[in-house]
Amino acid sequence: MKNLSASLLFVLLALAGQLASAQTIRRVNNSGITGTNIYATIQAAHDAATAGDIIQVEPSTTTYAGFTCTKQLSIVGPGYFLGENQPPALQANTIPATVSTVYFNAGSAGSSIAGISSNATWYVGANNVVIQRCYITGYVYLSYGVLTSNAVIRQNYFYGVLEYSGASTNSLITNNIMYTGGTSLSSTGSSGEFSNNSVIAGGTSLNNFTVRNNYFATTFTPTSNTNWDYNFFAQSTLPTLGTVGTHNTANVTAASIFALAPTAPGQFDAWYKLKSGSNAAVGAGQGGVDIGATGSATGYGYHFGGLPAIPAIYQLNQAVTGNTLNVTLGTRSNN
Repeated sequence: MKNLSASLLFVLLALAGQLASAQTIRRVNNSGITGTNIYATIQAAHDAATAGDIIQVEPSTTTYAGFTCTKQLSIVGPGYFLGENQPPALQANTIPATVSTVYFNAGSAGSSIAGISSNATWYVGANNVVIQRCYITGYVYLSYGVLTSNAVIRQNYFYGVLEYSGASTNSLITNNIMYTGGTSLSSTGSSGEFSNNSVIAGGTSLNNFTVRNNYFATTFTPTSNTNWDYNFFAQSTLPTLGTVGTHNTANVTAASIFALAPTAPGQFDAWYKLKSGSNAAVGAGQGGVDIGATGSATGYGYHFGGLPAIPAIYQLNQAVTGNTLNVTLGTRSNN
């Protein structure tokens, strides 16, 4: 039954229009499934891949070893908090794909990773790397070993973003839920945009950023060349450094805008949906978008459950009648 589920998912992904025929899809499965282009580790799939390939990391109850990426690849997993976010059903299989430490080193410029869970910190040492819709119980470090630019950190549930070796430039940090830890992108020469994030814990320190439409449950420390406006703050008074817009609001509690307060047990991403009814965060951002991770003027609002933007099987029923195997499945897109 498990083999059939994985095979059906693979076929569905292979038929998706976004997976170009010139690309090779390399499956990673550590539960004993073998076959052409199926590997037990992500590193083995990476080493066999060529630039432009897709690595599909399949659900597993066993954590996958970490890997180092030195090629331009697209890496996708099944998402996270799949059971917690049901109903409605997100995936027929609610098991995530959990990966240890990830490195994007020289040669991996232009790579992307989505739908992966991780129990470790990730390191970005290449330009134009996209990390989106991932659940990371650790930090993302930019400028690992070399200075990096054009990183996109989007729609993740994780600790926060730090700089390892120095300034990272033109970074886009948007539509994330930062549930613990903190963010510091304050090196001399840093730059970027920090927008529509829900910062639940840990301070935020930014240098030469445009900062808008965020909720800060803890301290925000800008520099004199940081521009910020349309933000909500839990702190009672606003910072004074930087170019300060007139649409920032202090003394907004998390409990007044989110579905659940951060102190309740069993924390996961759906806690940070904007609560229904009267809510000051709704439409309060620049251009009328919502404050926090779910608001977006460009269609990149936070996706609960972290499903990557590929088709998924959300319903799978199998029954044997005589010599006939009857299969009913439902599919959905996740753009």
